[in-house]
Amino acid sequence: MTLVRYLSRLFLTRFLAVLLALSALVELLDLLDAIRRLLGPRSDPSNVVTFSLLRLPLAMEQLFLLAVLIGAVLAFRSLVQNNEIDMLRAAGVSPYRLLACLLPLAGGLAVSYFLIVDRVAPAAERAFAEWWSTVSPDSEDADESAPRLLWLRAGREIVSIAAVEDEGRRLVDVTRYRRDADGLLTLRIRAGEAEFDGVSWHLRDVGILHVTADGAAGERRDAMPWEGAPPTRNFREIALPTERLTSGRSREVLAGEWAGVAGSAHYRTLVQKSLCSPVLPLLMLLLAMPAATGGRRTGGMARGMTVGLTMGLLFLVLNGVLLSMSETGALPAIIAVWAAPAIFAALGTALLLHNEE
Repeated sequence: MTLVRYLSRLFLTRFLAVLLALSALVELLDLLDAIRRLLGPRSDPSNVVTFSLLRLPLAMEQLFLLAVLIGAVLAFRSLVQNNEIDMLRAAGVSPYRLLACLLPLAGGLAVSYFLIVDRVAPAAERAFAEWWSTVSPDSEDADESAPRLLWLRAGREIVSIAAVEDEGRRLVDVTRYRRDADGLLTLRIRAGEAEFDGVSWHLRDVGILHVTADGAAGERRDAMPWEGAPPTRNFREIALPTERLTSGRSREVLAGEWAGVAGSAHYRTLVQKSLCSPVLPLLMLLLAMPAATGGRRTGGMARGMTVGLTMGLLFLVLNGVLLSMSETGALPAIIAVWAAPAIFAALGTALLLHNEE
């Protein structure tokens, strides 16, 4: 138990130091990019603090695994440099037991990373988007000449919206496209606006186009109900420039219970990514184990650190590439998300066995 506490403290202090240092650097770069808008003539200096607090969970999500890798490598380097690895081996502590001593802390990091990925980061991104729209309502980088349509899937329909107003209770220039089971267009409904009266949605200034195998026929109406429309909260959320969703919300989008603005591949990737997230801190710890080989007398300390860092960085690169392919539908989500962890878990285990021999 004493060894577990000592190793856990050694690893945790270095992990937290690396995570906070990297997060502070990323926050500083983001802050420098946004400082002109934060401290504009209509802004409050306290916006800098709010900006930093809301962006911190997003930076931590991106840097968490890298911090686990570097923190573990630094912890093992400290053991090797102080000849503690040699003493542990002389006392009968194998690399397997050394890894096992860190598993309780790694389990805590796994739970923490899952919560950050699946709960904290999506909530922080949504809160930041809502707050940022009040601080900088008009993006200076936006192309004013190009209309920005918001596209979403609502059940079996594809819907385009020009603008979301009044906290999601009023929509401007709404077009609904209904398709059959083969994906062919059967109905197009265009409305100048859609309003929520507190009970149901109503379309105004409606043009309807019925498409059949024999041709197309159109009609106009002053108003009509919008049955099966998403709730106002759904419109309010999808109007925000966010990418992260919880796994539960992603499943609702795939089931047609919540409208989403991306393709189904995106939401399948988010679900699998959340399921895989608890495994990744444990994997990074395994990949850092080569740093625990060698010693000051026997040599190999620099080589072990290089191998551990290289393995971890290669995993992050390959995993990022596969996730991007999954987002575009080029690979099935379950394969793209789990392939890199499986490959590098096998490589890390093989290295661990080789070093023990």
